[in-house]
Amino acid sequence: MAGRHSASRTKSKSKSTSPVVKYGAVGLAALLVVGAGGYFVFDRLGGGGCDSTTEYVVAADPSIAPVLTAVTTEASAEDLGCRSFRIEAASGMDPLGAPGQQGGPDLWIPDSTQWVAKASSGTGTLFDVAATSVAATPVVIAARESEMPFFATWTSALQLPGLRIGDPLTSSVSVAPIVGALSEAAAGTVAADAVPGALVPIAQAQAANMHQTDASARFAAVTADGGIAIATEQQVAAHNQDDASTKLAVTVPNTGAVFLDYPVVATASGTEHADARAAGVALAEVMGTESGRVALSQSGFRGPDRAPLDAGRGVGEATVLTVSDPAATAQVLRRYAVLALPSRALVVEDVSGSMAETAGPDTRIALTVQASETGAMLFPDNAQLGLWAFSIGLGGNGKDYKELAPIRRMDEMVDGVSHRQRMTDAVRMLPSLVKGGTGLYDTTLAAFRNVKEGYDPSAINSVILLTDGANEDPSSISLDELLATLKREQDPARPVIIVTIGITDDADAAVLQKISAATGGTSHIARTPAEIPGVFVDAMRSRATS
Repeated sequence: MAGRHSASRTKSKSKSTSPVVKYGAVGLAALLVVGAGGYFVFDRLGGGGCDSTTEYVVAADPSIAPVLTAVTTEASAEDLGCRSFRIEAASGMDPLGAPGQQGGPDLWIPDSTQWVAKASSGTGTLFDVAATSVAATPVVIAARESEMPFFATWTSALQLPGLRIGDPLTSSVSVAPIVGALSEAAAGTVAADAVPGALVPIAQAQAANMHQTDASARFAAVTADGGIAIATEQQVAAHNQDDASTKLAVTVPNTGAVFLDYPVVATASGTEHADARAAGVALAEVMGTESGRVALSQSGFRGPDRAPLDAGRGVGEATVLTVSDPAATAQVLRRYAVLALPSRALVVEDVSGSMAETAGPDTRIALTVQASETGAMLFPDNAQLGLWAFSIGLGGNGKDYKELAPIRRMDEMVDGVSHRQRMTDAVRMLPSLVKGGTGLYDTTLAAFRNVKEGYDPSAINSVILLTDGANEDPSSISLDELLATLKREQDPARPVIIVTIGITDDADAAVLQKISAATGGTSHIARTPAEIPGVFVDAMRSRATS
């Protein structure tokens, strides 16, 4: 449904004849004309005791619009209180249009109450829910029938590599696993900080378009390549009914499931609101009749009571998971939106002589190489990364830094070799460069300017700087000059953040904190050898949280 539609009222005499088509095995009489506007419902055969009917425009989620069309067409005008309903398919908040815009549907049936809360928060409008639910379906995990893993929690499901989830920012189906995980955290089933950590790789993979936004595309990928996909029980039931050769199994974690509930919201304004609300109640009542329940079941939907589907379809009984604080979900999704932006980062690694000192069974530089390789794996193909090494005089001609790999997309091929491989090869060169003192300040400013010069407005632009010491270059700028210059040259409209990582207590934690804070970045310290890999990975993940 594109934009808003006028809330028309059409008075018409009931017709004695009308074309009909059958809806599945229930024999629902309807004529559906599908076009840009969605589903148009003609009067059913016979008008009962109504001399005229009032038409109400219903903007309904595309998943349920055909069922609503069929059921309301089968019902007599008299059963509907001398009303008729024109069902138009519309996703999310699309039918509401822009705030203050005139016209629109009389009734709105999104797939989830979450959309009503989001619309209320965004517009300041208190929406009138005429019926809390006309149908329900749980969000489930789908996999090939012989390959379904076990999941104790939604948090563990989110951490499965290659999860096909869709876009949580635009789909209530895709956001449901996050809501489930937040519910688990609120109940103490999982640690409170486990959910944000689980979202980082998903968000960064989202930026690379690795997750299909359409359920049918996710099903096709699972069928072809295995793995798991997030979908609704109704979507899987419809898929299995339409294509028995590629049937998928479904499950939910032991903790339960988030349900889509399809509320009926009265959106007509002024004097027409009360009539629209009454029409919404009548619509919910007809969906609760025997024919309505049959139509919902045949399409894979549960009724508002959430009773399991028959014939062994679906996941059976499931505990309902909810989040009591919608603001917590909104906050997590805001963080997700930032994390989902692609990365453009210059990794700057200290190769001064102290990096050759032992750190447990290995040297500091050896552990750094291992951590760098692990951290680089977090970035998807569309991330842009580069690598510098630094120590006093390393770059020649008075420069303390040397470029080992320019900033390029990880999947870019140069002379038949991917940039990801070139980054790995360059990181492995670092031990051979270890010598000299720490030229921290000049290197930091040069790296900041390098990233700023090639700024990408569609990405998070950052410097990730790792060192085990303090500045030792007597000819460099001072700390005060560095901080003042960073603040002066930082463009709020084109920000470049610096993420610093200190290796062991030899690193000047206070100075690194000041450098990061000057650009809105974060600072991290690995105080023991065992912490180096974890801290490095955490720092690379946090590049987009500032």
